[in-house]
Amino acid sequence: MSDNFVFIDNLYRSRLTLLDILEARGYEVTKYRKFSPVEATAAADSLPGLNFTVAKKDDETKVCQVRYEKAISRQKLDTFFNDIDDADSERTEVVVMLASAVSDAHHIVAFKQFAKLKASETGEKIRRKLRVSFFSIYMMVINPLTHVLVPKHEIVPEDQHKQLMESMYITAKSKFPEIKFHLDPIARCIGAIPGDIVKITRPSASSGESIMYRVCVP
Repeated sequence: MSDNFVFIDNLYRSRLTLLDILEARGYEVTKYRKFSPVEATAAADSLPGLNFTVAKKDDETKVCQVRYEKAISRQKLDTFFNDIDDADSERTEVVVMLASAVSDAHHIVAFKQFAKLKASETGEKIRRKLRVSFFSIYMMVINPLTHVLVPKHEIVPEDQHKQLMESMYITAKSKFPEIKFHLDPIARCIGAIPGDIVKITRPSASSGESIMYRVCVP
């Protein structure tokens, strides 16, 4: 089995996993489901040809750009997202699929893009809040969210945070156990950002299921 065949197989299967993850995040991906091994073969030598953009099913103004790259140099990383206007940053998500490993540099850039300051309409400096996720094609061959050893992870809607914390007699989010933004692969898959509360449901022999909550932190 040649290395090129293995790469094409990984490219094809990781694309299917990515579509499943995007659909779980609420994006409309139906028209990209017809992706075939033939298309993967044709795109193997020019990965950016696989780029696409999808919108949320319930709000078409919220979009996710998917970008494919073999690798991104540290220098290029610093400017890789400059094409996204500050005005669009809070309604835009970018998923970068790499034919290389995800490194500490990618974790750092993901947080920098979220925390980067921009000027508001009043001139006040506020966070850009651009959500960026880096994934290695080789690690996305199988969907991490459906692995038998991975419990169900869900992002708790922000408008439910106050009620949840009151019911648990928790006075501040810092009192929750932590889950690391972007560094944790499951947090990355579900699109958790700093400040999000993540509900984790595990099977339990005694009670049927066990529920715990974690807060996403940088």
